[in-house]
Amino acid sequence: MRSHQRFPSGNALQERLFAILRNLAAFSLALVLTIASAWITTYTDERTMYGHEGPLEQNLLPRELAGWPAPYLADSPNTSVLHQIGPEDNVRPGPFIGTLSFWLLVSLLALRIARKLLRRP
Repeated sequence: MRSHQRFPSGNALQERLFAILRNLAAFSLALVLTIASAWITTYTDERTMYGHEGPLEQNLLPRELAGWPAPYLADSPNTSVLHQIGPEDNVRPGPFIGTLSFWLLVSLLALRIARKLLRRP
């Protein structure tokens, strides 16, 4: 009869735990970098109404966006200060996930390169 191990041995368990912690660290780093990228602001062709008095050209202004590489924060003309990104602005989930994925790939690649460089004699 063949014996099956139901639980991993000590080394295998340590390796799995280390892999989980490594991935958690990479995700945490990616989340920090994603949130920090909100300091990078851009203007696009997208326009929005910042008021209703006066001519249309005076109120229809370019909308400020924040985040890199995919801008995930959009200036909300209803609740925010004009052209100032803050926590009350509109968060776009699709670009946020895209930006988070980008920074996750960058952080996993950086951890892999660092691990390879540190293992060489």
